[in-house]
Amino acid sequence: MKKQESRISVGIIGAGNFSTRHIEAIRRVPQLRLAAICRRDAPSLVQLIKMYQVDGTTDYRQLLENPAIDALLIATPHHLHAEIAVAAAHAGKHILLEKPMATRWTDCLAIYDACKKNRVTLMLAQVGQFTPAFLAAKRFLQSGELGTIRAAHAVSASLWKHADRKEWHLRKESGGGYLFTVAVHQLDVLCALLPSEIRRVHALLGNGFHRDEVDDSGILSMKCNNGLQASLHFSGFRNGVNQVEVLIYGDNGTLKIGFSEGAFYGKDQKWKLLPGSYTVNWMEEALEAEWNAFANAVAKNEVPQVSGEHGLYLMQVLFAAKASAASGKEIVVPSVETITTNHAS
Repeated sequence: MKKQESRISVGIIGAGNFSTRHIEAIRRVPQLRLAAICRRDAPSLVQLIKMYQVDGTTDYRQLLENPAIDALLIATPHHLHAEIAVAAAHAGKHILLEKPMATRWTDCLAIYDACKKNRVTLMLAQVGQFTPAFLAAKRFLQSGELGTIRAAHAVSASLWKHADRKEWHLRKESGGGYLFTVAVHQLDVLCALLPSEIRRVHALLGNGFHRDEVDDSGILSMKCNNGLQASLHFSGFRNGVNQVEVLIYGDNGTLKIGFSEGAFYGKDQKWKLLPGSYTVNWMEEALEAEWNAFANAVAKNEVPQVSGEHGLYLMQVLFAAKASAASGKEIVVPSVETITTNHAS
């Protein structure tokens, strides 16, 4: 078989403004080749087709029906994820699915089940888990130097309505809001790095900054199985200075993780940058690492780094936060094992 034919053929559904970064990352991964893109905005689609010399369509079904396409990135508005992902799984396509997994719990389960039943790879595009800062922090935690983890805190504060903000991000029906769109990245870091699953969630959500129908601020108070406490505070402000970081407190010091700043070990009132945790082109490196991980999972038929099971866990915490804010009550999060056992193929 020729090298060209042995590569994994990728299509992109929802080739919006950020898709150019994905396309560049795909082109840097030897195992992959970009076959086609889909975008509903026809003039923008034409520009991308000319720029990258690739096939394109405004109808995603054409990518599902194309037998030459092996895998798909689904990066559409949140509320469209489920319909497209389930159809893609039934079409035998491997899936890299943008966050959040879906806007309803039943849809998340439908995606997970469809991928299991059709034996296709499902990986969640939580790009934060592929940043140099996250990877260095993960290695540091695995070394045991931080000691027993006692608490954790995450902050996601940034300009909400910047130039690239989409209208659908501001609507409930499309699964918008700061928590599902932005703060999900910091919550994902907590879910991925804490040594015990989050089991209880109490949340307050507000829209005081912009008075839209979706949240732009909130506080999540969480408790893990082992008693460890964690919190997430997020604000989509009108004006200010971005602060986006995760802090993990252990017996021997503090671990601080910032995607764009790097990872730091704090001890004796001093911060030390962890080796390999900072790079100027952190997003480009993270996207390339994400696509490499996806390609390897598909090629080797292995469980991907950000698996469907992890996606369900993260979504359970997110939905628990929504339910808590609506009811004013603490919500219990089922274990990942319970969820996946009930939905095994």
